[in-house]
Amino acid sequence: MKKLAYLAVSMAFLSGCAQSSGQATNESSVSNAQEGAEQTLHLSVASELPTIDPALSQDTISFTALNQVMEGLYRLDTEENPIPALAEGEPEISEDRLTYHFTLKPDLKWSNGEALTAADFEYGWKRIVDPKTAANYSFVMTDIKNADAILAGEAEVDELGIEALNDLELEITLEKPVENFLKLITKPTFSPQKESFVTAEGSEFGTNSDAAIYNGPFILKDWDGTGLSWTYEKNDDYWDQENVALTTVTNQVIKETSTGLNLYNNGEIDSITLTGEFAQQYNQDPEFMAPLTAKSIYLELDHVNNPALKNKNLRTALAVAVSREELTESIIANGSKPIGGLVTSGLVEDPTTGEDFRTASGSYLDYQPEKATQLWKTAQKELRISTVDLQLVADDDEVTKKVSQYLQNTIEKNLPGVKITIKSVPFKNRIELGDNGDFDLLLSGWGADTNDTNNFLSLFLSDSVFNGGKYINEKYDALVDASMGEDSGNAEKKWTNDLAAENILLEDAGIIPLYQQAQAMLLRSSVKNYHMSQINSVNLKYVSIEE
Repeated sequence: MKKLAYLAVSMAFLSGCAQSSGQATNESSVSNAQEGAEQTLHLSVASELPTIDPALSQDTISFTALNQVMEGLYRLDTEENPIPALAEGEPEISEDRLTYHFTLKPDLKWSNGEALTAADFEYGWKRIVDPKTAANYSFVMTDIKNADAILAGEAEVDELGIEALNDLELEITLEKPVENFLKLITKPTFSPQKESFVTAEGSEFGTNSDAAIYNGPFILKDWDGTGLSWTYEKNDDYWDQENVALTTVTNQVIKETSTGLNLYNNGEIDSITLTGEFAQQYNQDPEFMAPLTAKSIYLELDHVNNPALKNKNLRTALAVAVSREELTESIIANGSKPIGGLVTSGLVEDPTTGEDFRTASGSYLDYQPEKATQLWKTAQKELRISTVDLQLVADDDEVTKKVSQYLQNTIEKNLPGVKITIKSVPFKNRIELGDNGDFDLLLSGWGADTNDTNNFLSLFLSDSVFNGGKYINEKYDALVDASMGEDSGNAEKKWTNDLAAENILLEDAGIIPLYQQAQAMLLRSSVKNYHMSQINSVNLKYVSIEE
């Protein structure tokens, strides 16, 4: 999972892919790379880069960067299949599917020239689950033996089921058999980390490009931790560098589409995300693409600190006061689609019938302005109030501002007496406010990084670090916990649990669903193998430029 605000998306949210949903023109070889030709790609990015620390990354911008400059045991190819990366061939797997024995490629190096060994994986993974690290994305490690107990403070970090047997051999033990485990460990969270370097950098590790070392196809350069630009340079010490075509990739944060379009049309950048009228204007352009992503956008609500939002009638009134169709078709207008739930379409199918989860679950909290008004009147009586002031916290990019203003206007119009104040902040700050629960309403979202409903449903467990609004429902917790635990190996039971869990969350107006995000963009036709999918960020390792 990845929390969306979050690739060069028009609306950056926390994050993170299996279904192909778009790809730049035709395939191209990397023969130019082998010939040593200079190839520079200029990308636009929606928001600032928060961190390059694999342990603290939890958003699409950071994960996209890590996907270029770091690499784990496995990497996804352009068809979303896991293939050996730092691992030398396939692992040996025990008969009970609980133990994986990996052998690393020989002579692997970090960007500072030091040897990369199996111990770097052991240290990196243990650092993720160490409660002292406070890694919000540590939940992806819970399939590893003892990870849950370590995170709960009930076991020591050294008890994690990973052991470097020697410099090249690594043994990993799981709690239970995990389907697609090799795909799971392609996430940047499972990257190795060099203990001596991390320790020397201390709290500065990952906060700028010089305070990190790299082992991926590229090296991060020119990032000061706060700036609006950074660069990837080809890593000459990368084990497969002869098959990496790009020599330099520049990344420029562009929050205004008009600015980006001017740069694109002047040949200064090679990609630009399109919003609203710009997406409509360019949708017939041969360089236009708009893949639908596995990113769900919604409003989180403060269920703890704001007394008014504890009232279900008010929460429901807020939800049904919003027309998702008008929002996506008239305000965003970039191919994004209304969504009547939390889990996105095209992600998971009924194991028996093949029906899509979104279709089977149905649409909740649909636009009903008259009902919204009546619910608000009922809430006023129950709460003994005539007005309520709510602060909406959101990102400061162009699309998010438009969405925020629409929400403000339509809610205030349909619910007289409800006052919405918008607080627009940079992406990094919005994540912090969300994690701390410092909001009344939070324009948020999440991007799945595996084909599993748990990507979304686990967000609103009572003890989830991403549940900033502190939604709590014991029945919901029990269903999701069962799907992730005892019923995880029973596809039919898991399907039933997940449908019931989403029903509870939405009937309770625990969140307000808005839309499934598309990424309308222009991409230079000379850029080849820029593969887009619903779930994963682009692998620039495969990209080349063909003039």
